[in-house]
Parts: sequence; C-alpha cells; structure tokens
Amino acid sequence: MVMIKKYLRLVTVLGVSQCLQLHASDFGVTGLLDVPTARMSDDGELSMAISRQRVADIYNVTYQATPWLETTFRYTIFNPRHVFSSGDQKKDRSYEAKLRVLTENGLRPELAIGVRDILGSGLWGGEYVVASKRFGNLDTTVGIGWGRFAERAIIDNPLEQIDERFGDRTRGTGGSFGGKLRGLSFFRGKQVGFLGGFSYRIPAWKMRLLVEYNSDSYERERNLKTINKSSPWGYGIEWAPRSAVRFSFGRQQGNQWAIRLIASIDTKSMPSRKKIPRFYSSAEPRARSQAPEHIELSSAYDRLLYDVERSGILLRRAEIRGDSPVATLEISNERYAVTADAIHRVLTLAEAHMPRNIEKISLLVNEGNLRPAAILYKRRVGSPTTTSGIERDRVELSPGKKLINATNVTDYRIPNIAVGLDLGARIQLMDPDKPLRHQVYAKFSGRLKLGEGWNLWSIYSLDITNNFADDEPSDSLLPRVRSDVNRYLTRGKSGFDSFYVERRDGWPSAVYYRIYGGLLEEMFAGIGAEVLVRPHRSRWGLGLSTNFLQQREYERGFGLRDYRTSTGFVSVYYASPFYNFDLAVHAGRYLAQDVGVTFEARRTFDSGFSIGAFLTRTNTSALEYGQGGFDKGLSFRFPFNAFLPGNTRRSYATIIRSLERDGGRRLENFGSTLWWDIRSYQHNRLYDLISRMVPR
Repeated sequence: MVMIKKYLRLVTVLGVSQCLQLHASDFGVTGLLDVPTARMSDDGELSMAISRQRVADIYNVTYQATPWLETTFRYTIFNPRHVFSSGDQKKDRSYEAKLRVLTENGLRPELAIGVRDILGSGLWGGEYVVASKRFGNLDTTVGIGWGRFAERAIIDNPLEQIDERFGDRTRGTGGSFGGKLRGLSFFRGKQVGFLGGFSYRIPAWKMRLLVEYNSDSYERERNLKTINKSSPWGYGIEWAPRSAVRFSFGRQQGNQWAIRLIASIDTKSMPSRKKIPRFYSSAEPRARSQAPEHIELSSAYDRLLYDVERSGILLRRAEIRGDSPVATLEISNERYAVTADAIHRVLTLAEAHMPRNIEKISLLVNEGNLRPAAILYKRRVGSPTTTSGIERDRVELSPGKKLINATNVTDYRIPNIAVGLDLGARIQLMDPDKPLRHQVYAKFSGRLKLGEGWNLWSIYSLDITNNFADDEPSDSLLPRVRSDVNRYLTRGKSGFDSFYVERRDGWPSAVYYRIYGGLLEEMFAGIGAEVLVRPHRSRWGLGLSTNFLQQREYERGFGLRDYRTSTGFVSVYYASPFYNFDLAVHAGRYLAQDVGVTFEARRTFDSGFSIGAFLTRTNTSALEYGQGGFDKGLSFRFPFNAFLPGNTRRSYATIIRSLERDGGRRLENFGSTLWWDIRSYQHNRLYDLISRMVPR
C-alpha cells in the first residue's frame, strides 16, 4: 500500500495532460472491464494498469505508439489467491497490439482490429474487430472475436469464405508458443463470438458506469478449477479522483469481484520553459553581481562567461573580433533537458553582453567533445515585435565545426573531477518463481576529466537492501553471458558497476567516434570502439563497432573469469519523419558468439522521453536459446526534468525483458550509442524548435 501511495504521488507530480482518456481495461488496452473497445488513448500516452481478481492478477504497461496504434506488454499471475483445488500455477508474459482502422465521423463508428497475445505463450490468445460509437455521455461498443473471444461462439468464422484454412486453430493453442509469434493462429477457428458493452459517463461525479458482454467463457480456468462457472456479463464502476489516476471496481464472470488501478503520464507534450533562479548579472557593479576579481568586467567574453556558467552552460571558447560582425561561441549544455532552452539562454545573455557591432552570433555545440551542429542567430534590428515566421528566418542551422582561431579560451582545470551520490534501484520483473526482485543501493559516481575528449568514468554501488537470490543456477546451453546475472547481484551486492577510460571526438557533423577500455559494465571488461557516419542534413546514419571482452568475477571487483569473447556490428540508422520514430538495424556477432540481427525502433520526444522496442534473431536454435525463443524487450527513458522543479539533464533509463537469456545479447551502453547521444542535434529536430531558441 505504501508503494501504491508513492506511485500515485509521483504520477501527480509529473504534470500530466488534463485530456488523457485513461479508459484502460483489465488487459491494459483501452476498453471496458475485460472487453476492448475501438477507442485509443492520447498519442504518446504511457499507462500502467493493475487488475486483481480471483482468476488472475494482471500487470500491464501500455503505450500509444502512434495516434492509431496501441501496444501493451503484460505479465499475468494465474490463480494468485492460491485456490486449493486449482492446478493453475502459471506465470505468463505476453504482448498485445490494437490498430485503429476508422475514426468516428458522423454516423460512422470508430473501428479497430486487435491481437491479444501477439507474442507470448498464447494463454490469453484471441483476436477481435470492434466498433465504438458515442451518443453524448453514452459510449457503445460491439464486435466479434476469435480464440478465447469465441468460446461462446455465435456464428461461423466469416474468413473461411476467403480461405478454408481460417477454420483451423489447432496449431499453437493452450500456451504452447513459449514466447514465439503465434501468427499461424491469428483470426482462425471454426466460429467467432460476440463481445461488446457500453460505458456511461457522469462528469459531475468523475465516474463511469460499465457494462459488458464477454464471449470468453474462461474454459481453461474452469477446467483447472480456479473458478466453477463463468457468466458473460460484467458490471463495474470507474472513478477518476485525478486526471491521471483511475480506480474501478466490478463484478466479473458472475462469480468474482475485481479491482483495477490505472495511472498514466503524457510523454509527448513539450514541457514549458522553466524559470531559472534569478541572479544579478555581471553587467551590474561587482559588489552586486559578486563577480570574482579575476573576471575582467570590461571584457564582453568574461561578462558573458560569468552569467552563462551560473545558468548551467559552459562557454569553452570564442572568436570575437572588433572588425567582424560575427561572434562565434563554443558552448556545452550541462543542465537543460530541452536543447532549445540551452540555446535560448545563451542567446538571451549574448544579446545583453555582446557589443552592438556584432550582427550575428554563431553557437558551436560541443556535446561531450562531439560537435554535431552550429546555430547562426541574426540579432534583432528595430522593433522587438516580430512574427513567428520572421523569428524562424533569424536562425540558420549548419554543420558543426571546431573553433580554430579562438580569441578567448576558458581555462578549465585539467585534470578535473566531478563526483555524485544518488540512490539507485535494480528491479527484476517476471521471474517465474519470484515475480519481483529488487535491490536498493547507494550509487557513487565520478568523472575525472583527463584532457580534451578524455574522461575516466566510474560507478560504485553500495548495497542497502537486496532480495536477489542465486537459488536456480542457469541451465543455458550457450555461454552464460547474461543468465548468471543473479550471481553478480548476490555475490557482488556491492562493487564497481563500471570503471573505464573513454575518448570521444570526430570530424564535425559527419564522422564521430569513441574508444574505451576498462570495466565496461557489471558483467564484462575489455576494450572497444564505435564509429558513426551521419552527415549533417541526412536522416541516415551508418555505425561500426567492435569489442574485445573478458567476463568479470561475480564479486564485481577487478578480477576476471576465463570466458573471453569479441563482438562486432554494422548498424544502419534512420530518423524517420513519422511520429519521431528512429529505426535501427544491427547485424553482427553477440556476446555468446552467436551471429544475427537486432531490429530496433524508438520514439523519442523533444521533452526527453524515449520509448522503444527491439527483437533479435540469431543462429542459435530454439533448444539452445531456451524459453522465449529469441531476445526481445522494451526500452524506456524518463527525464527527471519532467517532474523536478529545476532544469536537469539527468534521466532514468531501463530495459524490460521477459527473461534473462544468453542468445542475442550485447554490451549495455557500448557499441551503438553515438546515434542516440547526438539525436537531439539532428537537423530536423533542431529545425522544429527554432522558435523556442530565439530570445523574446
């Protein structure tokens, strides 16, 4: 209960959009109780739904990947109340996708098609076509379903008229897929069932009344004696105390009560520009600005340097000449999650400090010694009132470059050390025997700057509480490059997560590289390199990476085990113009020495939220790989800037996998990161934010 309260407080702080629909069903997708509807959530909405009933506890993470595609990752614990007579002890992972075919318009209803358990064991396997129509506060849904939705069949499968093979659903039923795509059973079966219902909204009470007819008879659960009977009718009530949180309570299957909690955040909307703590500018007298004595207040560069650094931005060097109308500044954004806000801040201060003979200000972006872009700003002449179109004309985007003939250089001390202390958490979900394992630890981080582009990075974890257990040794037939992870989290509760030297540089706006060596991550040490070719205006990128590695000892010190391997990949990236999706394909050799291809898609917003999915197929057999069939999962990145009062670039990133297996696994955070590191500086992303850069 304490964790639920903390979760609700977090969701409240996130500044969620007031228009989120949040009508998730017990299965995560937008719906009534168990039955899906044709409705979709707001684009970019990320929600979590937890449903508890006698048949199963269901945990869902649902993401509105596009305005017309809703996706869900689900974890189910069957027979969670441990009904004595039931033989059901299953824990299941599955995916669902729902596609909107038509939007509601006039007399036309909204129409959607969906597949439940599209990738999983098939225990919830079913497909559906549903139509929804709204009449004021009444929203109605009717549809037909296959698989579990056809257990109360009403008519013959109409698709048999197209191909008689649609009448055969015998392949891969009863949970026999084991994490593989069950495509051969989609929309198959001799008959289909009816599903539908309605919701009635009572705005004054922030409530909805729910009624549904579910053609799933729960035959599997009745055979296993979890329940004795099942009714198609379900009734419920939903209450929304806040725009981002909903509770529902209902009577389902005619014999059990169910409760549901839904919480959601909006990953798409751009956060408003945050106020910066006010300070006296260096243009004020020294007694008021508190400028140190070594700051030369007669120098425009020194005055700008003092104000820019207090704003969370490094001014590294500049070229400011009395006979030139252009001032060039090289900057590094240390604090702002939204790149345009950092540029806006520098340009605002430059307007105040640069001499009036300077007509243009060129900002060269230095992102960890990579220089992906340059922004040329034309200073305002005359009236400050301008249209947005004219504001856009005052900014030009060009390839990044190195500033060679600098007139001013900031002497940042080298070596320079920065340290940090945070609380961290490791969570392992969906273990078949213990669904939630966790560790809370103190994370000591450090960066020692050794020179231009050279850094020594380290992270040390000090265990606080930990319930990981090494009670089930891996039975993997492949080298145990990941399946022994619990040994690292039990024998090495405290230890080095990483300790390595890295060099980053490149040829601006075309070729970037990084080389590194040391303790690279929890399980492997070694050396490696990555190169990315990404021309300035191109949406395409080509990457090459290689690593020579040796497995670390379980205690996570500096000791090494005998297993050695090498990895290498060719990667192709594409920044699509559709909904901020980036696509990537990585082909090469993995940690377990298997060879294959990883397909990756991420949707990244200017706010810093990033959500993606990936799957990997290699030359390992199903027997060698084990349960799950192939590596797949979801990636999430949550920017702290979204719910903290000040500006910060810090974030929390995690990957959710259904199982820890050894096939198709790569190093974490090494080998294909340069594309994502400079993504916010791609030409198309900066162009969309020009109006946010310009001082007002």
